[in-house]
This record gives sequence, structure tokens and C-alpha cells, in this order.
Amino acid sequence: MDLGVADRLYVLVGGSRGMGWEAARALAKDGARIAIVTRHAESARAAAQQLSGEFGIVATGVAGDASVEGSVEEAIAIAEHAQGPLAGLLITTGYTFPGDHAAELSDAGWAACFQDVLMSVVRVTRAVIPRLHAAGGGAIVTTSAYTAGVPSPDRAAYAACKAAIINLTKNIALTHGKDGIRANCVCPGAFETERSRDRVDALCRERGWDRATAGWHLMENVFHMPVALQRLGQPVEAGELMAFLLSGRATYLTGATINIDGGTSF
Repeated sequence: MDLGVADRLYVLVGGSRGMGWEAARALAKDGARIAIVTRHAESARAAAQQLSGEFGIVATGVAGDASVEGSVEEAIAIAEHAQGPLAGLLITTGYTFPGDHAAELSDAGWAACFQDVLMSVVRVTRAVIPRLHAAGGGAIVTTSAYTAGVPSPDRAAYAACKAAIINLTKNIALTHGKDGIRANCVCPGAFETERSRDRVDALCRERGWDRATAGWHLMENVFHMPVALQRLGQPVEAGELMAFLLSGRATYLTGATINIDGGTSF
């Protein structure tokens, strides 16, 4: 399926690895121009160079930290100056902050999670909305999580901030639909991202299991997530969904919260 994104610029905040990287690849494959924004300049530039080399598209890598006021705004301005008007934004940043029990987490812990998980999305969307408006419209895709709907005892702040992202995304869709701006939120379940992959690798080494068995053990006995498909998701599966939501194939889809969790009790 042609996504209808050729020669249009998409900014991916957190797009150098995992789901964001797979979304970047899906867009680049169909000829989109890409700007990768990450905390580290080297990883952003390396990701952009790889996309350019593999797909022959124009890609830019810019350093920007969405958890710090002013940093990601400057990165987006640099990307737009280098490549022209924006057509869409994907943001996949936000650490999981494990161990943040509601009765134990300090004000400083709450503040750190608030800045990294929620305010990162606020800053990026705030910077992009006027640009999309000026360009005649575009698409925003945010990333929430399974825990937004099923609170986890040891992720109180993280789950609360992820739930707020869903509400914020719907607010953007409602407020800016008249400007031609669509906004949708993706809620991934258990995926084999870098951190999960390391744990699967360790289980394979320690217990002699294959990857499927190790992944299922991790979900059932560590994450306590009963998944109908009985496996971890692969980043490409979420990345392709995100690319579709950004694309010209999803032009009447806005304000949606889309679970991609392999059939988890969400």
C-alpha cells in the first residue's frame, strides 16, 4: 500500500530506535522526508544517514531533549528550516520509571516523570501545531501505553502521565480539527524493544529457552500481561501502524485511541 507520503516532511521525536525507528523506515520506504529528533546528536545523525542510504530520501538528524523546555522546540525549528513545511509528527519518547509506587514516590520522582513522559508530549505538540496550521493541516501521533488503562502498582506516575497523554491527544483532535490537523494516540502493550530484548536474551542464556518461550515467560510471570497472541509484539508492528496514522491513508481518522497489544485485557 502506498501511504501517500512521498516528499512530505515528518518529524519523529524518539525515532532512532524501536517503534519510532520502524515508523521512520515505513515512511521513508514510500518516499517521505524525515527529521529524526533524539537526545543524542550522534544517534540522530546516524539514523538519518541510514535512512538516506537505504531509501534514497532526504533525512535530517537533530539533537533535542523534549523533557527540557526550549530544546526540542529549537530542534523542530532547525528541521523545518532545513527541509520545509511539516506534514506530521510522531513522538515515542518517555521512560517507564519502574518502581514508582503511589505511596512512596517523592515529589521529585513525580516531577521527573511528569517532565519526561507528559511534558515532552506537551512541548512537542505545542511547537508543531502552529506549523501544521500554517501548512494547511497535518497529522500528530502520540504514544501512550497499556498501563494507561490498566494501572500497575509499581508505575503510578508513569501510568497517570500516559493516561493524560490520551486526554491531551483527544483535546488536540477536537480543538484543531477545524485547522486540518488530525491527532491520534497509540497504546502499545508488551513489545520487544531494547529493554525487553535484553531481558529475553538473558532468559535464553540462563535457562536455555528459545526466544518465544522466554518472551512468553516475561509477559506472563514478570509483566503479568495475559496476551491472546502469546508473544511479545515486534517494533515493526507498531511502527507500521504509526506510519499509517500519519499518512494520507488515514485522513478521516482523528481523536482515536488505538490499542496494539496482541489481545491484552486493556
